[in-house]
Amino acid sequence: MFFYACGPDYDSSLDLTGLQFDGVDDYVLIEENVLPDSGDYTISIWVKADSNNSSARTLISQSDTSGNPFFFGSNAVSDTSGTIKMNEDWSTLSDTPFYLDDRWHLYTIINDGTIGDSSEIIDTSSFFIDGEKSSLVMGIGKGYPLVERFLIGTMWDSSGEFFSGTIDDIVIWDRKLSEDEIKSLYNSGLGIDPTIDTLNYKSSENLIAFWPFSEGLDSSITDFSGNGFDGQILGASWVNIESKLNPIVEILAVEEEQDVYQKELWGKITDKNGKSLYQANIVLTGSHNEEFKWETNILTNRRGDYEINDCQPWDKFTVSLEGYETQNFFPEDSVFLKSPVDFTLIKKIEDVPSIDSSMYAEIAKEAEENYEMIQYMINSAKQNQVISIPEGIHIVSKPIIVNKKVNITIQGILSSGIVLIDSHQPVFIINNSSNIVLQHLVLGHDISTKGNHDSEIVRINNGNNIYVNSCEISGDAAIGLKAVGVKSLTISSCFVHDNSWFAFSFQKCDNVTIENSQLIDNKEVLYQRSSNVVLHSNIVKD
Repeated sequence: MFFYACGPDYDSSLDLTGLQFDGVDDYVLIEENVLPDSGDYTISIWVKADSNNSSARTLISQSDTSGNPFFFGSNAVSDTSGTIKMNEDWSTLSDTPFYLDDRWHLYTIINDGTIGDSSEIIDTSSFFIDGEKSSLVMGIGKGYPLVERFLIGTMWDSSGEFFSGTIDDIVIWDRKLSEDEIKSLYNSGLGIDPTIDTLNYKSSENLIAFWPFSEGLDSSITDFSGNGFDGQILGASWVNIESKLNPIVEILAVEEEQDVYQKELWGKITDKNGKSLYQANIVLTGSHNEEFKWETNILTNRRGDYEINDCQPWDKFTVSLEGYETQNFFPEDSVFLKSPVDFTLIKKIEDVPSIDSSMYAEIAKEAEENYEMIQYMINSAKQNQVISIPEGIHIVSKPIIVNKKVNITIQGILSSGIVLIDSHQPVFIINNSSNIVLQHLVLGHDISTKGNHDSEIVRINNGNNIYVNSCEISGDAAIGLKAVGVKSLTISSCFVHDNSWFAFSFQKCDNVTIENSQLIDNKEVLYQRSSNVVLHSNIVKD
């Protein structure tokens, strides 16, 4: 079974907002069941709770009229402290603190899907605060809410318990994250982008839902996992979040009769235009008694912030990022005389080979002419017509689009192919069409195009009776063929290879058949959601 999706593009460097909840009637509604109905899962949520609200509050909940709801929040102990509040399966957390200190904290819930009461069954469900394990929850398995809505900032049963404070970056995975992964998620308070594997975190492909609250406007939130769990904002307001780091009041500076160094270092890393640089690498090195050498590595968060606490006497401070000049600093450098200690990285000047501008113009002209030729053939096609793409590989400047066509065949002659020079768009798109045959074509992106290939080769939207036969689909795209809302799709005798994400992705599709095809060297074979897919007689190799 496959769960993973390619979501909307998420740029963490542009994510500077979260949602503020007033504790009176603000919440967010997702009209679908988000939590799995069985098995393991992990939830993480960044929270800054108001210290002036001492009532019970709920951060997230999912209802279930059959009696197995899920909720997570706090019960008030005093005006300045609270304890964790969760459903009965997690009752051992009732004495675990919930912080009401106007500071950011990362709460992480690990749900072990183990079910049973045998002594041989070990339930390893656990709870983490700020990357550290707070409690191991031993039990006989967890209840799962079924087919009910998911809420942020209030209790599922309309009893209120509205949250007062700020929430950011809610993530749900379909597996148990390791302790090392959870430490990486916290990243000394800097956080990381869960859509990218970095440090010890390796679960970007296991996202069920990810709400970064990055929109900063409008009355809805987007699920960047690609699974479509978008939500409606009811009352909560957008707020800017500069950093989740706790403010440092002063720098501990000098120890007598020792080299000058700072015990706490913090600041921001930007480019020359002031843009925050995400995942810039900071390396602090030093030694003890000239024998034992040590090294500390951290990465900047999406706002370019970094923080190093409790530094030992150090010798060198290095800042680096791919594509930028590496910079080295030493304790006596004047940059360390005050805080914050900010750095500006300069892009590397690469040796660019000389380009024959006339040749480049000729290629661009040819690509535009090829696009116009093929697109004209398709636009002018009538019902029951066969469109034959001339022999040879045709480089095109834009995606070829079949829009609202019925009963046409598009085929290659001998070794015909269509190659797009823009790696960020699909090569071939079929929209709202029926009874379409696509056959004997090589389709892909130009492999010489620089940058990440993050689109599909073939994209099919809302059609029926689509037949893809004897095609080669490749070019290091993210997805070979992606279909959404298609009824009856057959992929036969195709060679789908070297796609950097999935060979196929199907969402809300019925009666999909993949047969007699070679699926070679794709990162994953199949993503499917709300789709009926049958595979048989295929050759599959990683």
